[in-house]
Amino acid sequence: MNGTPHIPALYACRPGLDILNKIGIVAIREKSVRMTTRLIEGAKSRGWRVNTPDNPAERAGTVSIECPHAYEVCRELLAQDILVDYRPKAGVRVSPTFTIVRKSAISHSQQIEEILKTGAWEKHAAAVTHA
Repeated sequence: MNGTPHIPALYACRPGLDILNKIGIVAIREKSVRMTTRLIEGAKSRGWRVNTPDNPAERAGTVSIECPHAYEVCRELLAQDILVDYRPKAGVRVSPTFTIVRKSAISHSQQIEEILKTGAWEKHAAAVTHA
């Protein structure tokens, strides 16, 4: 009824599943909580609004930071090969994975601060008007 499953894709994902099983979902979640907590603390210490629950039990692995010029900051982070996303009324969405080191969660806030301080976001301001 659903059609034929994409068998090559199932085989391709097996190594990833092996990694997840080896590390363990509990360990991955614990690291996610530590990383997202650092992101939230870093953003709030800079006076930025965080649109992600403080309570780890109420959040997943993504933190939405509403900093000044969030859309343009997102574009600059992407230009620097830092994978993030932007959503209106949510801000820059950062999703630290269990494969990154501790410093990366701290450096996201520092990198955003640097983009704002240097005005690097400005080159993206005229490119597109967003809602």
